[in-house]
Amino acid sequence: MQTALAEFIRDTPEGREADAILRKCVHCGFCTATCPTYLLLGDENDGPRGRIYLMKQALEGREITDRTRLHLDRCLTCRACETTCPSGVQYGRLLDIGRKLVEEKTARPAWERVKRRALAAVLPRRSLFALLLALGRLARPFLPERLAEEVPASAPAAGAWPAPRHPRKMLA
Repeated sequence: MQTALAEFIRDTPEGREADAILRKCVHCGFCTATCPTYLLLGDENDGPRGRIYLMKQALEGREITDRTRLHLDRCLTCRACETTCPSGVQYGRLLDIGRKLVEEKTARPAWERVKRRALAAVLPRRSLFALLLALGRLARPFLPERLAEEVPASAPAAGAWPAPRHPRKMLA
C-alpha cells in the first residue's frame, strides 16, 4: 500500500514502523474471513482491511472523526487476522500506533472516558466485576435509561452467537 505520511509523524519511530507495516498490505481481504467483528457486523470498516484504510488516512493527516475512533475501538485485538495474512502484516502493532494517534487527536466525551476508566479498573478483578454486575442488575429498573442500557438484564446463553445487526458492506 502506498503511503504519504503526514509531516507530524513521518520521521518518528512510530511513523517509520507504521509506514513499513502499511506497505506490506496488498488489500487481499483474507484477514476479513477470521475477524470476529467483521463477521458479526459485516461492515468493511469493522474489519482489519477497513481499519487499515482508516489508520492510513489518519497517519496521512486526514481528519480523524468519531466514526474512525468507533471502528478502531470495536477491534478486539485478537489478532486472528494476522494468522491468515499472506503478507505478514503486523496488524496488532499498527492498531496500537493508530489508537494512540486517535487518542491524541480526538477528545472522547466525558461519559465515555469515565466508563472506560471504570471498566479498566473493574474487568481485571473477577469478584468485583461479578458483585457490581449483580448490583447493577438489581438497580437496573431504577437507573437512568442511558445507564440501564449498559447493564445486561441477564446473561446470554452459553455459546450463543449474536445475530448480525448490519448487512455486509463492501468497499468498491
